[in-house]
Amino acid sequence: MHRRLAGLAILGVGVLTAAGIGSTPAQAAPALSAAVQAAAVPQANTVAHRLGNQNAGVYLDRNGHAVVTVTSAAAARTVRAAGLRTRVVHYSAASLTSTKKSLDRLAGVPDTAWGIDTAHNQVVVTISDSAPKAGAARVLAAAQRYGSEVRVEHTTGHFSTYVRGGDAIQNSQARCSDGFNVRRNGQLMVLTAGHCTNLGGTWSPMGGQVVASNSPGGDEGLITNPSGNGPSQINTGQTISSIGQPTQGEQVTKSGSTTGVTGGTIEAVEQTVNFDVGVIYHLFATDVYSDHGDSGGPGYNGSTGLGTLTGGDTQTTFFYPAWREFNDYGLTLP
Repeated sequence: MHRRLAGLAILGVGVLTAAGIGSTPAQAAPALSAAVQAAAVPQANTVAHRLGNQNAGVYLDRNGHAVVTVTSAAAARTVRAAGLRTRVVHYSAASLTSTKKSLDRLAGVPDTAWGIDTAHNQVVVTISDSAPKAGAARVLAAAQRYGSEVRVEHTTGHFSTYVRGGDAIQNSQARCSDGFNVRRNGQLMVLTAGHCTNLGGTWSPMGGQVVASNSPGGDEGLITNPSGNGPSQINTGQTISSIGQPTQGEQVTKSGSTTGVTGGTIEAVEQTVNFDVGVIYHLFATDVYSDHGDSGGPGYNGSTGLGTLTGGDTQTTFFYPAWREFNDYGLTLP
């Protein structure tokens, strides 16, 4: 279980290299705090959206600065005038999104994945050596039709969701992890992974029942919390006061019932991953360490909730975005 997803790992290394050419650790600027990052991303997204088809997306560089990528010099001047960093690239966000959606028509080939790498202005396709040969060939052929807009990476092993073991929340079949304590129509609930709630049953220790479950496709589920004890906190004591949109390059921490608290960086967003349970869309990929039983656990940046853990391998972990879950289920924080 200590293999590494080569394609996704390269994305993270690439971000560091592109942002820090010629720097030594002693020369590199300190990373911005989680609070500063959380403030920078909405501003950058607002400016980017005003650029229309000249917008190529937003990411955070190695030091936590928001970078707005654009497709013209004029758009770059607009971004700089707003006090933000910018880069001129070839492909717009609309073009990358269109290409990614075209690849989504191939969804269903096990052990393959694809998504947008904003920092490198490409769609990245990852193909494992465990993928069926015919399916892998179809994915590769489709990727090659897009030329330099798509980069292909190769990895080994299976993409699996984490639902084996036993701790934080469990029923008679499996152990998973509480993601976020939430309210729906005034009632306390636990938000976790949909591939966990698909199992149904009564979940302890809160004695809750599944009231909503979506997986595959998405990976979100709700369990009632009749215990009456559900503060908006991580088990480290960290308070969650808002829900944010994950951004490539952003710091992320996770808490899980198997591997505890680990941290890392968001390496890619808007990922389509072909798991053992089926295709899951809209995931974000991280280099956070996790393992079976961590499923459903929270991914967060300081007091900002970002997503619930879906799976991956022990060094590359995928999360389903919390903002989608809150929108889909009409949730609020307690």
